Amino acid sequence: MGSILNRILNQIGDQAVLDKLLSLSKADLNSLLLALFERQTNKVLPSEMLKIYKANRFSLPSKFDPVRYHALEAQLLTEAQNMNIQTILLSPSAPLGSCSVFGCVNQYNVISALRNTETLADPTNMLAITIADKLKERTECNTSPLHYATTARVVRGQTFSGTASYAHFGLYCMVSSGKDKGAYICEKELLEKHLSYYKVLFKTRFSAKLSIVLRKRGGYKDNDGFFSKMTEGMQTIFPDTTISIDSNDIENKYYQGINFKLFMEKDGEVLEIGDGGFVDWICQMLGSKKERCLISCIALDRLLLLDG
Repeated sequence: MGSILNRILNQIGDQAVLDKLLSLSKADLNSLLLALFERQTNKVLPSEMLKIYKANRFSLPSKFDPVRYHALEAQLLTEAQNMNIQTILLSPSAPLGSCSVFGCVNQYNVISALRNTETLADPTNMLAITIADKLKERTECNTSPLHYATTARVVRGQTFSGTASYAHFGLYCMVSSGKDKGAYICEKELLEKHLSYYKVLFKTRFSAKLSIVLRKRGGYKDNDGFFSKMTEGMQTIFPDTTISIDSNDIENKYYQGINFKLFMEKDGEVLEIGDGGFVDWICQMLGSKKERCLISCIALDRLLLLDG
């Protein structure tokens, strides 16, 4: 984007135009952008709309059967409710910066919009924001862990390739929140809840087995002790589940301590379905080091492909 931006600024003839625009209040900047887009759309003719539609990968419909897709959503959410996981219906819009502000996603990969919003790109961020808001307003308490789930169709800015790769796709997401109890008890409870859900789901809905890869991440003072506690705990809780261990300590801006990859084994095939791990987003929002947060996500479009 650097070379493109420089070309645009040179064409405008004002290298400081971005700084000038950022000096405006959010309300004034929004008003300016609204006027700009109004003028831009006023130039568009109805006869041009089909060409614009065909050229815009973000607007093209999915090829999946909507009846099967929404039935799958209902089944996943029903299973969540059966396991005492609260379900919530998110807005298709999110606050501007809801992904990038946590340092895990580049804003260029999000579809930014007007009125201080962006198109929903990651429901886990919005579930974490929702939980943090409830904790701050004291309408929820996470002394006993909170578990939230949702499904959403999201749009991403980057270009994907391969089977079932679209600019928009469906996700089932879970976010759990709890308070540090010492000895990594809270983290163990949250991780068990997520893996239990996926194990039950794969067995009852798809007649398939869950296999897991537990991957070591940085972010804890005692990374070795924490990772050992989590891996040993999960191997004890899920003795009949294939669990692989990846002990390479990889620093990243997303997960902390541990993250997991989820695979579905069915009819001799193994397909990666999703992943998850611990994040510090609620810690950052509430300013409390006692907050623990685990997120996970599976791809609905891949599940539909697997289900024929």
